[in-house]
Amino acid sequence: MLTLLEKFIQKIEEYNLIEENDRILVAVSGGVDSSVLLNLLAKIREYFKFSIFCATVDHGIRKESKEEVKFVYNMAQSLNVECFIKEFDVPLYAKENKLSIEEAARKLRYKFLNEIAKKINANKVATAHNLNDLAETVLFRLARGTGPFGIYGMKPRNGNIIRPLLFFERKEIEQFATENKIPFVVDKTNFDTKYTRNFIRHKIIPIFKEINPLFEQAVLRFVENVWELDSFVKDKLNVETFEFEGRIFFKVPKDEYILVEFIRRKTMEHFGRAPDKEKLDRLKKNLYKTSFKISFWGDYGVEISYGYGVLGKFIEHMNYECSMDCQNNVNFGPFVVKFGNNGIIFKKMNLTIRNYRFGDKTKGGKKLKEIFVEKKVPSFIRRIIPIFVDEDGYVFYIPNVFLDRDYLSKEENGISIKVEMKGGFWF
Repeated sequence: MLTLLEKFIQKIEEYNLIEENDRILVAVSGGVDSSVLLNLLAKIREYFKFSIFCATVDHGIRKESKEEVKFVYNMAQSLNVECFIKEFDVPLYAKENKLSIEEAARKLRYKFLNEIAKKINANKVATAHNLNDLAETVLFRLARGTGPFGIYGMKPRNGNIIRPLLFFERKEIEQFATENKIPFVVDKTNFDTKYTRNFIRHKIIPIFKEINPLFEQAVLRFVENVWELDSFVKDKLNVETFEFEGRIFFKVPKDEYILVEFIRRKTMEHFGRAPDKEKLDRLKKNLYKTSFKISFWGDYGVEISYGYGVLGKFIEHMNYECSMDCQNNVNFGPFVVKFGNNGIIFKKMNLTIRNYRFGDKTKGGKKLKEIFVEKKVPSFIRRIIPIFVDEDGYVFYIPNVFLDRDYLSKEENGISIKVEMKGGFWF
């Protein structure tokens, strides 16, 4: 039978969790899980040729926490691991941001971990989540109505986060700590069932174990199947995208399931949580409309128009305007206006570049609103696309939308204008 250390190495190699020259920041609370994780990584760092660092947090919830921080620091020192410490007032942060204590602690902890990882140039952060944590998460998310791809909550690797202990039950980890004389502290709040996760751990899971004593292993088999399905679906999400200043522009896929799953995953990635099912259902119901937008949280949501979409903070009407000397490039949000060679040659004139205004029209008298509708220009693009106006206020050029040929010039001394969308994306 393999030892825990041997199985630990096996899982690291199977899931490619650690590579040569990695710089890994280990989140350590001083509890048995994180203490064992730090010791295991210290044991194998020469084998895999990587560096480790330690980070610990005083959440300001319990009086014992300051002593626990000292305990972690001393353990890290004994293993020749540099340790970083941070103190937070979690109760105050939770109150100010209307969060549960658990959620507030998690947010502050990960914020600190990411800051330290950036500071020391660590490419991975290791946390000590184990199989019991995974089972608790599955039940917690199931109770909240989470969908199939959100139910597992954790993977062995997610971005720069790795969880090498995710396959091991807490009793295995405790046994390893005892056999190897690894010290750890006991957080008394882990037994307080007023916290949801503790309630699931001490009240709900024992009932499931009466049905199946190997409940955690059953959850692992279920989750591994979901991981495989999740990877399959992810490979199918071939959505053309362009990201700019926190917003994601995309071409709407024809399959509504792919669209909804794309939106769900991107909001998880960029906002930290998925939209409610009711909002995603509303998205599907509105797909017959030419243009619409749905708020997920305040001014954050999705807007779809003429087969294109933008996800993020809603785009308001931008009020850009400048008179040009036709020598310098100009940025208009995600668009860049270039003067020089390889552009459209216009006659010499005093031109202005700005955004669309209600009532804008061409020299021929046609309103821009009509042109936008005819050309099926997405509503959110109308607010930000550069509009070229002559000295009399008539619109003569909108890239990829409208061009008044009377303004073109065959002379070499004309004005060469080229408009590109950053990232190569275009509508």
